[in-house]
Amino acid sequence: MLDGLRLWNFSSGSLPTENLLGHSFELRTCQRTLVLSFHPNPFLSSDLPNHEIVMGTEAYIFLLETICGLKSKLIGENEIVGQFKEAYQIYAASTLKDTRVLMVLEKLFKDAKDIRTQFLIGISQKTYASLTRRHIIQKAKAKHVVVVGSGALAEDLINQFKKKAKVSICARNTEKAIELARIHGLEIIPWEQRHQLSSSPFIANTVGTQEIIFDKDFFATWSQQKTRIFVDLGSPSSIDTKLDINSGVVRLDDIFREGAIVQDQKEKQIAMAKAAMIDITMKRQSLFEEKFNKSSELFSPQNVSTVRYI
Repeated sequence: MLDGLRLWNFSSGSLPTENLLGHSFELRTCQRTLVLSFHPNPFLSSDLPNHEIVMGTEAYIFLLETICGLKSKLIGENEIVGQFKEAYQIYAASTLKDTRVLMVLEKLFKDAKDIRTQFLIGISQKTYASLTRRHIIQKAKAKHVVVVGSGALAEDLINQFKKKAKVSICARNTEKAIELARIHGLEIIPWEQRHQLSSSPFIANTVGTQEIIFDKDFFATWSQQKTRIFVDLGSPSSIDTKLDINSGVVRLDDIFREGAIVQDQKEKQIAMAKAAMIDITMKRQSLFEEKFNKSSELFSPQNVSTVRYI
């Protein structure tokens, strides 16, 4: 079954959302956009940005390395797991989902958990959220932080901040913002009022988009505050300013540079994990084929969602 699996790897922000057919699984992170499908061409347009394609067992291994944090700039970080789960939940709720893709994703979660438990405990570098907390809470002693966005990374930040500071949320997704506010006891700042955040000295932005959300005028006002930190974790970046870390604006690359460097022992653990990934993928391939042969009707045309191609 894995033989028909295809994985497209694009740089972050380079693939428009509207270019995808609904039956494909999509994961967008600050470093890449992944598209997983059993269809040979799950795109509405043939005009694609530069990308890498991996297939079959190599695609499964690539996904294992990704979900285990081995393809992140912060080696071993755990935030990718939350992003995977959030994308999976969205895909599982879709009426156009492919049951084969769902099965692959479910097994990926299990296999990745086994790999992390056996080989990767202790190698995790500091996460984006914890490094952001270091800047805003530990260094600047902030008492009130505004988190911009409502995804998995935004909730990680909220969990990092809420024990030491008051947290407000400002997000385009009103429904999700209300849910997070209810769970964590947050104040909501309406998205339409986001430019008023220029009076908020401590901001953590998680929104990545080609659109400029915080422009030069915003930062001209914001920078007048004596003590201030703006951490931009969005990719692509949605801010427009020449201010740098010395002026209180911490970008994603600054966060990457602060990640711990993997030492020799950790490199050995990673090598062992990668070897185990190959072994577990080969076993998974055999199990998939065995299940497919015994119950081929599971993937008959009437059981796999179809898409009308125009």
